[in-house]
Amino acid sequence: MLAFVRPLSREIVLADADGRTWRGARTNAAADYVRWSPDGSALAWIDDENDPRSHDGRRLHRLDIATGRERKIPCACHGVGFLGAEVATLTSDGDALLLVGAGQGARRVPLRDPVGDYAKLAAGGRDMVTVADPLPEQEAGRGQYQLLAVDGSGTVRPFLPARAPTSMVEGLQSPDGRRVAWSSADSGGACWTYGNALLATYGRKGRQAPARPADAAMTRALLKERALVTGLAWAGDGVTVTFGPLQSCQAVPPARFVSYYLHDGKWRFIGTGMRAVGYGAQGRSARILVPPRVVPRKDEEFYIPVLGDLEFTDRHHERHALGSGVSEFAFTPGESARAPAPAPAEEPGSSGVVGTTDRGEPFPAHLRALAQRIKDAAEDDDAARLRALCGSCDNETKKAIGTAKGRRELVKLLSSHPGRKENGIVFPGLATHRCVDEPGQNITCTAEQLADIALLGIPADNDLDTYQGQIYEPSLEGRLQLRSGSGGKALWVGRIEP
Repeated sequence: MLAFVRPLSREIVLADADGRTWRGARTNAAADYVRWSPDGSALAWIDDENDPRSHDGRRLHRLDIATGRERKIPCACHGVGFLGAEVATLTSDGDALLLVGAGQGARRVPLRDPVGDYAKLAAGGRDMVTVADPLPEQEAGRGQYQLLAVDGSGTVRPFLPARAPTSMVEGLQSPDGRRVAWSSADSGGACWTYGNALLATYGRKGRQAPARPADAAMTRALLKERALVTGLAWAGDGVTVTFGPLQSCQAVPPARFVSYYLHDGKWRFIGTGMRAVGYGAQGRSARILVPPRVVPRKDEEFYIPVLGDLEFTDRHHERHALGSGVSEFAFTPGESARAPAPAPAEEPGSSGVVGTTDRGEPFPAHLRALAQRIKDAAEDDDAARLRALCGSCDNETKKAIGTAKGRRELVKLLSSHPGRKENGIVFPGLATHRCVDEPGQNITCTAEQLADIALLGIPADNDLDTYQGQIYEPSLEGRLQLRSGSGGKALWVGRIEP
């Protein structure tokens, strides 16, 4: 079974193994920490404390799936997880766990070693839950926590080594309740955050903290310096992890969201264009698709992640559109436990000249054909053919193609997206119009431009007098121009028009 959240429609929706859906619950405030019980019989969540609609106090919710009965408990508390069959949360003063079973009321379990006021229950477990307790900034730096394991008696034990710092955004217990995965977000400032995925096992020393992937997909998405974990889900013995840009600070085209499967410390690329992806039994999967264009929110709408359509694949490999405007989803632990490791996807690349400009528009076929001939000659390291094609070029270009380095750079240039120029095109298109990696601007970078920046290694030129984001524009040496001559003949004119 699958649960997903539609925040603007104010509902939590349930779906069965064949993709049939029904409303599980209405929501007033945004649902935070949506979690399944270990046996899939109940669903729990808490009102997001930052949602103005929860101004009269947060509530903890427990939904019985079989009966459809929902319990709402006023709760000055932080975080949600399941401790065995009971919903668990942490009181806002850090003094106790609150445990809610299938019966009436909540049971208070005092902690033998209380934690701080800003601690939160980060993940559930079979016999213990994970609590993230803030460490003093002078000890560990900004936004760092120690992880603690708390059992049903209130006994508190550190994840070893004790007081080891980590940032903590979201935590998830494994299907068997013995391990915890969490997303981090180490920050160097509001728009300079980089997240990763980490794992640990209850009662064991150490944690799994693999270096972030650095393959072609991550490079193409331009996520080297800053990114968030936008999706995290258990799948069998590993986790699916999606990296994406910071919505309020960076451009958010679909190709910039990159998904992986992490198992035994190794990353496996599984696709782009998804804000989150998860897997169940018998080949079932779910993914939130990033929209081609993110619709600006109304001022009165509460801040939520990029919303997208939820696509579900059933055991017959048939795809179903389950809902629009989805913020998150979760398979039951039983589904996640039986999920096979996802198959690797082919990393993005290009063998020929691309067919569109850096703004996604087509360009003349005769210019594309010439560009392909030039690229073929450069890949063959054929200087003679290049000189013949470059008869109308400037001297600097003729000199450059006579070197092996110049021919390699030529292949790169012709793998980028051109931009339109009067009576011709220029590679890359950024040479005709710069872009800024900042949302909502008249020159916000497109997906094609971001890919070209990564491909060509174009450095940022921070012009903060005009824009807050990073501005990109190639140098004169890093461009190539093609032009339509008399009679419609395509001509290579080099870097600049004579």
